[in-house]
Amino acid sequence: MRLLSAVVGACAILGYAIFGAFLMTNGEVTAGSGRPLADTISAMNAADQPYSAVPGVVFAVVGAVLALAWAATAVARAVPGWLAVVTWAAIVACGAPAYFFASFGNLNSVGDTFGDWDAAAAFAVVRPLYLASAIAAVVAVIALVAGTIAGRQRAALAAP
Repeated sequence: MRLLSAVVGACAILGYAIFGAFLMTNGEVTAGSGRPLADTISAMNAADQPYSAVPGVVFAVVGAVLALAWAATAVARAVPGWLAVVTWAAIVACGAPAYFFASFGNLNSVGDTFGDWDAAAAFAVVRPLYLASAIAAVVAVIALVAGTIAGRQRAALAAP
């Protein structure tokens, strides 16, 4: 069961990272501009606004490293189950602010290039990431509380 949980958890982190990388390099940029990616990048270059895929690649690579490190720790039983859940949820919860900062440059360039850009459309494509991070934050708190209570109960039972 622990191996299955580690594989599913690592795949969730990796999926978040890959989806986030796609959104910050393509999805959010095209949704905000309302144009195909090639046209958007051309317009941004003409307006002297930078576009870079590097933040997306870094986001995906860091996500992959975190997924593998978390899975290895969870499978090795280096931490109790509740703490594995807390760390997994914390990684996913921290994905939202990491995504925001990593994607800021490209989206700022879209806003500077297109005065009539569609911020609502850009946010709509990213909403699933922010929702997943919010749910993960709640899961982290619940798992932390449950783990703390269980630890205190075990300590009380072990006391003479």
